[in-house]
Amino acid sequence: MTRQLDWYKKTKPLIQNTMNPNNPLQTMQTSFHTALGAVSEFTALLQEPQKLTNYFTRMQQKPDQLFQDLAVKGKNMEQDMNSFFKNYFCGGGDKSPYPKYIERADGQAFNQPYEIKGTKMYGFVVEGSMAKLQEVCDKYLNDPNNGEIEYRPAMNYLVLTFNKIDSLSSIYPPDYDKGTVHEEEAIFWMLTVVGKRVGPLFIAERLAWFMPYVYVNNSPILVSGREVYGFFKELGLFQIPELNQEPDLFTVDTLVFKEFSPTSQSIDARLLEVQRVNTGEKHQAIKTWDTFEEAARAIASLLFDNNEILIPGLQLPFNLLEYLLEKIVPLVTLKQIRDVENSKKACYQALIESPMQLQTFYGGKLFGDQFQLKINNFASQPIVQDLGLHKGYPAGSESITIPVKLGFVLHFDFTLKDGKAVWQAPQKN
Repeated sequence: MTRQLDWYKKTKPLIQNTMNPNNPLQTMQTSFHTALGAVSEFTALLQEPQKLTNYFTRMQQKPDQLFQDLAVKGKNMEQDMNSFFKNYFCGGGDKSPYPKYIERADGQAFNQPYEIKGTKMYGFVVEGSMAKLQEVCDKYLNDPNNGEIEYRPAMNYLVLTFNKIDSLSSIYPPDYDKGTVHEEEAIFWMLTVVGKRVGPLFIAERLAWFMPYVYVNNSPILVSGREVYGFFKELGLFQIPELNQEPDLFTVDTLVFKEFSPTSQSIDARLLEVQRVNTGEKHQAIKTWDTFEEAARAIASLLFDNNEILIPGLQLPFNLLEYLLEKIVPLVTLKQIRDVENSKKACYQALIESPMQLQTFYGGKLFGDQFQLKINNFASQPIVQDLGLHKGYPAGSESITIPVKLGFVLHFDFTLKDGKAVWQAPQKN
């Protein structure tokens, strides 16, 4: 009882601080969101009682962060419920000019948004070329929209992630009722600054992540990503350790063409691998993180001075940490469908921005070990050339080894919400 009273005395002012006494409506909203988040958290703990001990420890050690997280989770739940009722009970979906999507029992383009649980993300930061990354932005994002929106690389660092996901499922029927899908994937992430030109000036508006190369392990993940959001996903086979295993080796195998020619035959081959370079103590972690804020601060401080990046072309600082702490990761994709009458044309082409929102953060760590990335040379997978990694392949080389600046692992749940077409090519009448 004494411990409970101490905890109450400690958390009471924190609860009060999350509410504005001068705004009763805001206080009621915050209380409602916190209660809604608490119900969700309690339900999850009933399903996984082994996590109760860690949860109570966090409650005692960092109650302020706990209440903030519960309020954010509750607010997200309210938004999702509003969206659900609007679309399915208030005729919201009938206002769209598009025809109804014809569902199939064996359909693999699951209806969004998605709930993704148990994501174990291993991240490895490598250095690319700003000039080459700008070429990527121009080819896939800027040139199609003729300058209406402009994307620029925010930094020369890329993050290669190997992700092991326990379950992905639709949040709403009909595909919610089908069940969940296990997912493994490897992704190259590049951060972009999004803005518009006003005369000679570039006006930066926001940040968004673009994924130039994405590999996944099954067809529903591939089809859903491509058809719904426009992620250019490819099938692959992976070796990704579990959290309780040593992070010694990560691999991606996929279908490749070694050279392009009318007689070339595709083969399954090892595309890339990340290997730990032993430096002494096994599985050394120089920093562990209990909250997403700790992880974001640590990663941002390791990559940039004062957590700031410079907007390309303007040399203006942009606070990366403030962006990361929003817990919403905007993704940008080029969604296009090849025209059946003219294969050189796209019958549909649009730039889609979709928010990926953190729900629960379980923990993470920064590795103290060194890692290296090896990428094999295939004509159909010009990763090194496109991203300007290292100094390119040596003449006549079959592969290249690239140093990894830092490695980390994060464990979290998130949702991938409805996207928005920020630009769309005119449709044929």
